[in-house]
Amino acid sequence: MKKGFTRFPQIPTGASYLDSLPDDENFVENVVGRIRRSLAFLCAFALQRLCVEASIPSLRRWPVIALVVWIPALLTACAQPAPVALLFNAAPWQDGEEHVFRITDVQGRLAGTATYTLLAGVNDQGQPMWSIERIIDAQGDREEVTVKVLAAGFRPQSSFLERSNATGAETVDAQYNGPAVDLVLTTRANVMTTQRIEVPSDVRESATLPMIVRALPLARNYATRLNAFLPVAGLLDRVTVRVVGEERLTVPAGAYDAWVVVLDTGDSTTRLWIAKEAPHPLVKYIDGRNRATFELERYVVGR
Repeated sequence: MKKGFTRFPQIPTGASYLDSLPDDENFVENVVGRIRRSLAFLCAFALQRLCVEASIPSLRRWPVIALVVWIPALLTACAQPAPVALLFNAAPWQDGEEHVFRITDVQGRLAGTATYTLLAGVNDQGQPMWSIERIIDAQGDREEVTVKVLAAGFRPQSSFLERSNATGAETVDAQYNGPAVDLVLTTRANVMTTQRIEVPSDVRESATLPMIVRALPLARNYATRLNAFLPVAGLLDRVTVRVVGEERLTVPAGAYDAWVVVLDTGDSTTRLWIAKEAPHPLVKYIDGRNRATFELERYVVGR
């Protein structure tokens, strides 16, 4: 095997400073609370100015129009519930649980299938862990990723991804070591690339989010934030998790009453439908990056 060194894509330099804060989520939410209170003040001030200026004929021009445009946006920001500190419940799933999804592309055409499997285990230190496995077969490509996470809090310890098709295979191995991730990429040309990337100590892996969000205390107006890392791109996102509604929907696996949850990175929004009834299976989701739709075809509770 040939060995070389080329850099993975870097974390965007425009990312918020919140992305690199240590694991002190109460501090983060205090900062967010101050921002929200400032927005509320601006809302009240804008409304007051609108009332004053609307009563003066000479000012009934563009300043009033500008306020009318800005006020709905400000009111929307003020109306959103404040995110609470990130706190997971115990896993609602059982060892051996399986979801099988059918995938349709953005044009609504059948593209393939996806399978999530959750397996219980322990690490070398005797700590309980979950292995979250996802296999996607779509349009001639196959992607397999396995992420091992601690059972308490679902923080990743390692992950391994393999993508393959008729031209060959490439792999990404990620080892989480405190505030850093050690990555090894092997290309289809059998060239190895290594890199270490610093991440917040409270990071979760992006591939696990559709599953581990099920362990959050979802309810009306619930919102929280977390850091998510995508090893294959070396990308760190600050994700806002928010319950935006409730819906009864029917998928091939049956009918479910579900929470509608969005995962907002600022660049993309993934939408999840998570069953209200335990063990809260993932019924449907729309990937925010490629716009593919995943609908549950078969669900196995586990043992």
